[in-house]
Amino acid sequence: MNVEEIQKRLAARFGERIGALAPANKDAFLPVQAADIVEICKFAKEDPDLAFDCLMNLSSVDWPKKNQIEVVYHLWSYAKRHAFVLKVTLDRAQPRIASVESVWKAADWLEREQFDLMGIQFEGHPDLRRIMLPDDWVGHPLRKDYAEQPQWHGVGVRQEGAALMSKPLEIPTMEMENKEVLRRIEISGDMLLNMGPQHPSTHGVINFLVQTDGEVMKRAIPEVGYLHRSLEKIGERCTYNGYMPYTDRVDYIAAMFANQGWAMAVERLMGLQIPKRAEYCRVIACELNRISSHLISVGTMAMDIGAVTPFPYALREREFINDLLEELCGARLTYNYLRIGGVAFDLPSGYEEKVGTFLDHFEKILDEFNRLINYNEIFVKRLANLAPISREMAIDYCLVGPNLRASGVDFDVRKALPYSVYPEFHFDVPLGKGELGTVGDAWDRFWCRVEEMRQSCRILRQALAQMPNEREIMGKVPRKIKIPEGTEAYSRIESARGDMQYYVVAGAGENAHRVKIRTGSFTAMGIIDALSRGLMIADLVALIASLDVVAPEIDR
Repeated sequence: MNVEEIQKRLAARFGERIGALAPANKDAFLPVQAADIVEICKFAKEDPDLAFDCLMNLSSVDWPKKNQIEVVYHLWSYAKRHAFVLKVTLDRAQPRIASVESVWKAADWLEREQFDLMGIQFEGHPDLRRIMLPDDWVGHPLRKDYAEQPQWHGVGVRQEGAALMSKPLEIPTMEMENKEVLRRIEISGDMLLNMGPQHPSTHGVINFLVQTDGEVMKRAIPEVGYLHRSLEKIGERCTYNGYMPYTDRVDYIAAMFANQGWAMAVERLMGLQIPKRAEYCRVIACELNRISSHLISVGTMAMDIGAVTPFPYALREREFINDLLEELCGARLTYNYLRIGGVAFDLPSGYEEKVGTFLDHFEKILDEFNRLINYNEIFVKRLANLAPISREMAIDYCLVGPNLRASGVDFDVRKALPYSVYPEFHFDVPLGKGELGTVGDAWDRFWCRVEEMRQSCRILRQALAQMPNEREIMGKVPRKIKIPEGTEAYSRIESARGDMQYYVVAGAGENAHRVKIRTGSFTAMGIIDALSRGLMIADLVALIASLDVVAPEIDR
């Protein structure tokens, strides 16, 4: 169904409460009243014609001059493969709206984020508290009139005053710690452990508050925000071109995709055409980066559960890719290779032959990797049947990428919503089959990433063979990018960690008014509490690794 048909279906059910569609550049949205949001969302999910089974993003936009805050719901249907946008306008002085957590579990973390950074009260939310910032932080940073605090607990928060202290740091006492814990867990004689935030198996600076009865966990609650750098706020303060290097820091393991997501959103705002050779360069860079990222994922996952040898094998192959990417753009981690309108550099002389030589070598290594670890008896016993995620649960929590496909959901943005030149390539989408256990278990998630590397090799070979001869790598981009204020655009790309989405609202000048980045790692963290219950403590390490979360992508 297109947006007009969806609007008519809602109007048939809710009558005059449903107004007309409002255009916003490429994506129309439907304004609705705050009092109706839960009822409309429930109908949108349960109606067989609409079947919006996934809340793929929840954002908000601050408009001080209008004294309004808009809450934006991006809905998606895996069953029908259509999208829709709902908007609710709230009073800026007292922004309150009912929670939709009872409709989609993904709303739990998405609503907490908007409460923390924008100050929206989601009434009826089961655990509405800050998620990125400390509980006693003053203000909400994404508000346009947010006043930066010079100090927090006596420590200067600005760089020039970071070493200054006006008073000694308050040393936490046992009473303070227990008070903090009691807000989250009902203590009943169980042991409470902090796994993190400097634990080597948490894949970044993340803490898990583990409630355990002996070796069996009752629950593991993720505590994030340690690497929160307010990247979305930075996006509102930089020019469109100036923000590109910052996107590298969204996911430093797979920075090319963060570059591309931002570029595509702004290009859509501008209605910009990209030279075909530049699109091929983007595909080659991104698929190399996908293999590089998956090598880190599968290597560290094996090491986390005790198999050390596969990790240096994976690092060795990743170094070959780093050499190729360094030759392409001069960097090995944060690339800043893509540009709004194209790419920074064309392929160097002889680059196609070097990539082809690597692929000839790497495809044999994948077979060797299979023999070394994939079907290793101990490895299989550790991962098969561990923390299986059903299709319905994966969609409800808005899992994406290999985590979603391991549960049997056949969805890859490159095929389902083709972008760039991906329609010109033939490749398969690996799905979890429960080959050695249960569909959607930890082994399936591992296996999907290994097979995706093989498919990336197929895409790379086709891209190298079909590379256009034209040498143009940049579209016609004005020196200063200015877009009419309030214009909106949404981009979706298939990152190494799945469906990465940028929601961009243009500002009055050369900056965006609002930037929202929806990442796969953030939504994946929301499911860990539910999956951890009843697992052994040792299995938590395998669960975290199987979801392939990256701390900077969670916190942004």
